Amino acid sequence: MPDDKIKREIEDILNKLDDFVPDESAAEKMRRRSSGAAASVVRAILAPFTRISIRQVMLTALVVIVVGFLAMRVNPIFGRYALIAGVILFVTSFALSFFSRSGGTTPPAVEQRWRGQPIDLNRPSLPDRIKAWLKSRRRPHY
Repeated sequence: MPDDKIKREIEDILNKLDDFVPDESAAEKMRRRSSGAAASVVRAILAPFTRISIRQVMLTALVVIVVGFLAMRVNPIFGRYALIAGVILFVTSFALSFFSRSGGTTPPAVEQRWRGQPIDLNRPSLPDRIKAWLKSRRRPHY
């Protein structure tokens, strides 16, 4: 008989639980579904821009400033707007560099190992290779 008592108590608790959870109205379901769809559309639109770094934006802003400065001689109105846009973009990206999530520092990289030995798969960047090449050209060869 104790099994029947436990069984009735479990059924009673489950019945109370069904009454406790309110049913979702059709309007709430549509709102939840549409907000998920809108969020996925926004994510799809913004996904290509997530790979752009602040440094790339700053470099682009400097290029726009130089183009605007040079365009002032050809078309002063276009040059002025390009110069203003470049300055605004540069100032904004400079300010964002201070408020980025990483705080200007990169997280420590996980050391990659193969058969217990650390390996380094990083190649020097193009500017580093150019600097090394220029340094090797400046040294006198004996």
